Amino acid sequence: MHNKHITSLLFFLLFLTDLNAQTVIQMVDYNGVYTIPCEVNGMKCRMLFDTGASKVSLSESFCELLLDNDLISLSDFVEQGRTLTADGRIIDHAELMLKTLKIGDVTLNNVPAIVINNQNAPMLLGQSAIQMLGEVSIKGDKLYIYDGKETTKESSTSTYFERWDAKNYNYSNFTYGFGWDLPKDYEWEKLDGQEKHTVFRVAGFPFVVFVNAQVAAKDKDLWMVYDQYVEMAEYLDAQVEKKTGLLVYERTFEKSTLIGHHAIKTTFKEYFKDSRYNEAQENYAEEYITIANGYILTIALKMPKDVYDAVDCSTAISEIFKGFRFTVKH
Repeated sequence: MHNKHITSLLFFLLFLTDLNAQTVIQMVDYNGVYTIPCEVNGMKCRMLFDTGASKVSLSESFCELLLDNDLISLSDFVEQGRTLTADGRIIDHAELMLKTLKIGDVTLNNVPAIVINNQNAPMLLGQSAIQMLGEVSIKGDKLYIYDGKETTKESSTSTYFERWDAKNYNYSNFTYGFGWDLPKDYEWEKLDGQEKHTVFRVAGFPFVVFVNAQVAAKDKDLWMVYDQYVEMAEYLDAQVEKKTGLLVYERTFEKSTLIGHHAIKTTFKEYFKDSRYNEAQENYAEEYITIANGYILTIALKMPKDVYDAVDCSTAISEIFKGFRFTVKH
């Protein structure tokens, strides 16, 4: 999905608040994105707090710095692997164990991590570290850590911040305050990949829908930056095509509304070929990008282009988007 590439440096931040935090971390605004100051095996860095990433993710360039300074060695690497992303891409990575990961006064030991085969990949503080932190929340530009002790796998925060009712096809995300009541005309399944956030697919039919949520460094109305957004999207499409071969074409933009919120609606088709397919794949996609509760939300649907061309799916697509909702409470 093209907007996955456009906003890949933003990713997920948590939204719950509490006044009795044990540790408070001041986040840093870096090029319009809030980052968390961290230390990996003693090396300082900035990471995005991403509840959707299953593991801490390092860039190849940062990993090389760790190696050059003898802060990791080849013996720290476990194995090679392949990662499934939310938009269906597969990327290569190496797995390793970090001796320490320090966030403020909290030090985590033996943290599983991956190194993405990309010099400039975003640095992500994923679930392999988040699960060790205990209860956390974000209020404005501050991260609150309530329990600096390690927790077990059974206390995973992923179940605390979201709920998927597989029987009624009802999804609620308490972190970002949105939900999706998916039409019962189809059998929906929630997909889990490296990035587990809100990806749903119809069993036996080619609809795939998902939500990307990224913190908005400044609370803007997207209609106010419409021209800049379109210009940025077109530029980044060209960069993505050059690097990956993913071609976005027949794309349109328009000012729209989604449940009373100003949004930018974009429809497009994408063409790509990689190691997953014997033949190139073409998809049709619709997305709504809006700002709600301090987060940039991309609500997206995609399906094979040949199916879209052969079958009138407009009513079904409309019903799917109608089920999206913003306010979710415990």
